[in-house]
Amino acid sequence: MTSRYSLPFRDADIVVDAVGDGSVVGYLHGGVGNPGVHPFLTSLAAHDRRVVAPSLPGFTGSAPCPDIRSLYDWVVVTSETLDVAGLAGCPVVASSVGAMLALELAAVRPEAFASLVLIAPFGLWDPGDPTADPFARTLSGQRSILTADAMATSQFFDDQPDRAAVDLIEDNVARYSSRTSFASLIWPIPEFGLSTRLHRVTCPVTLVWGSDDRVIPVSYLERFANALPNVVGTHVVSGAGHLVEWDAPDAVAELVVTAPFYDR
Repeated sequence: MTSRYSLPFRDADIVVDAVGDGSVVGYLHGGVGNPGVHPFLTSLAAHDRRVVAPSLPGFTGSAPCPDIRSLYDWVVVTSETLDVAGLAGCPVVASSVGAMLALELAAVRPEAFASLVLIAPFGLWDPGDPTADPFARTLSGQRSILTADAMATSQFFDDQPDRAAVDLIEDNVARYSSRTSFASLIWPIPEFGLSTRLHRVTCPVTLVWGSDDRVIPVSYLERFANALPNVVGTHVVSGAGHLVEWDAPDAVAELVVTAPFYDR
């Protein structure tokens, strides 16, 4: 069962994609949002899961939230999004900027997640081994740095066939809004003191990285693993880039459903 629906959020709406039947798993997207049901959602749903994937305000169909002025506002919005989507206390997969927000939320709201699978989170910074800025590149350069296979994110970056002209205009507006929201979370440097709060993240955490991540070096996996108190697994997916679930949806889905404690 696949559906896309809108839910009231403050004075506007957020869009939620849901696919599959079974125990509920949440998904907090990375910088390209949820441009419809994408391969990772269907791969995870194939393991007898109901995957619920809200788009945060400003991302792929969800209205921007004018109240967001700081990282703190983003964390509060993420908390409200979980509540509105019915995901509070569920296991959640979170990617990139979504993973950073999940960690920030878990540090102040321990009951928000039963467990987390985190895909290459932003949030730590080593000036000797810095993360890359996707927005210092052209649009095609941004696309090529996010995944090892630039075509993996075609559902976000490319106009989809058989779309009416008015829908294509809306799609382009949604892309612009998503990229602006993504940039607001990581520019100029995605370092907001998360390292001082990671010790408060008590839920089980599984870390997943792409071996060819050109945005956040794979060396950051060890940094997160050493800083978090309850890491139950670490994985490097060969040949995948930053958005690992877009490059290797089946492999990441398998890691999710076999992660220790993930369904508790």
